[in-house]
Amino acid sequence: MHLTNTICSMVCMQAHCLGAEKVDIHQRQVGRLIERELRVAIHDGVRLFRVGMNMGADIWAARQVLHLRDRRFSHIQLHCYLPCETQAVHWPEQWRESYFDALARADEVLTLQSRYTRGCQVRRNREMLKGSGRLLAVHDNIADGGIDRAIRYAEARGIEATVIQPFEGPHVPLHLSRHSVRKLQISSAYSEMFSSGRSAIKRAW
Repeated sequence: MHLTNTICSMVCMQAHCLGAEKVDIHQRQVGRLIERELRVAIHDGVRLFRVGMNMGADIWAARQVLHLRDRRFSHIQLHCYLPCETQAVHWPEQWRESYFDALARADEVLTLQSRYTRGCQVRRNREMLKGSGRLLAVHDNIADGGIDRAIRYAEARGIEATVIQPFEGPHVPLHLSRHSVRKLQISSAYSEMFSSGRSAIKRAW
């Protein structure tokens, strides 16, 4: 099915328990899946990609959209959705550089509010999903966490979803329609590196 002019919404969240020493492996594994799904979406006619610009998978997705736009698919667009102007204030310098570079090259940057408040990321996610035709989500395997609820929010609106679940251990059941969700899981040899500390992650929806 071709989805010409349909929005592809990218709600890709990375678990905060990942240490800096693990980022390179995480990027190689999850990054490949993100690139593959972007290419599939472009082939299906998706032209506009919305990214929430969190550290990790969001920024990898944004950079990949820009790479594909500048090298081969000049018709696609990157729209960055920021929950607040201060989103990257306390980030490590390497992530800040990638963040601001992507914002400078994006086709559009939308900021919901000036300062961080509880729930601003939730509102950002829902705003991205409005009118969207697809969702690509990197799940942190946290039951009833922010990404889990974002997927359910998309399901309730009939948005097609692809979910990457990279963590070791029992994967969180999504309880969604088989016809609307496709799950991708990476190998246990990789995912076991990220299993520790996942229960400490707290997300609000």
